[in-house]
This record gives sequence, C-alpha cells and structure tokens, in this order.
Amino acid sequence: MSTYRAFSQKFLSKLSNTKLVEGDIKAQLVHNAEKGKSFWRPAQVSKRVQNDLRKACIQQGIEPTSIGLTAPTAAKPLRYKPNKLEKHERMRAERQANIQRNLQKMPQTIQAWKEDKMKELAKQKSSMPF
Repeated sequence: MSTYRAFSQKFLSKLSNTKLVEGDIKAQLVHNAEKGKSFWRPAQVSKRVQNDLRKACIQQGIEPTSIGLTAPTAAKPLRYKPNKLEKHERMRAERQANIQRNLQKMPQTIQAWKEDKMKELAKQKSSMPF
C-alpha cells in the first residue's frame, strides 16, 4: 500500500454490504456453444477500484477477503537483463583472442613471407653474368 487515502462516506458505506463474486473480480473465458468460439468477458470491477476497496477495507479494519476480494499477489522479482552494448564492445573479447592467436603464429608467418620473397628475387635474377 502506497499512500493513505481519505475515502468518502458513500464509498465506505458500501463496504459493509458488498459481496463480490469471482466474475466481478476476474476476467472470465466464456464459451459460446452456438458459434463454437470463446471470448474473454472483462471483470465488472476494475483493478483500480478493487485496490481502492482493499485500501478502504484495511482502513476500516475489515478483512478484504471477507467481501470477496482476492488476496494480493506477491510482486515478482525483477529480471536482470544485461545491456546489449555496442558491437565493438560485444566483439572485444573475441577480437583480443584472435589477435593473440595471430601473434603466436607471427614468427611462422614472417618466415613464410621471407621465403616467398627470396623465391621471387631468385626468379627475377637473370642467369646472364652481366
């Protein structure tokens, strides 16, 4: 309950003789046999009014379940969902691992490059002595 509210005498007088049934409080699934379809019939008393009735009952010392209101449900815990981040931030770990892998292979890469360069130079060299 968030705040204390001053309810009118007219509203409070309705508390003593109010008896709510399940159809007044909850939406119901109604099946139409003729058409073979179902539809939801909305609650007769809105959630806001139900909450006002519950608050008024507590202020007057009346048990809310005695007039037909359901017990308040416990709040669900908030779900933790991390931020999406930007693409370069999401890919940072993968990129760093790739860089480390390439650094490990660097001596072989340099050696292969040098060998290729030497082969190219050998091809370009002329067999003529001058």
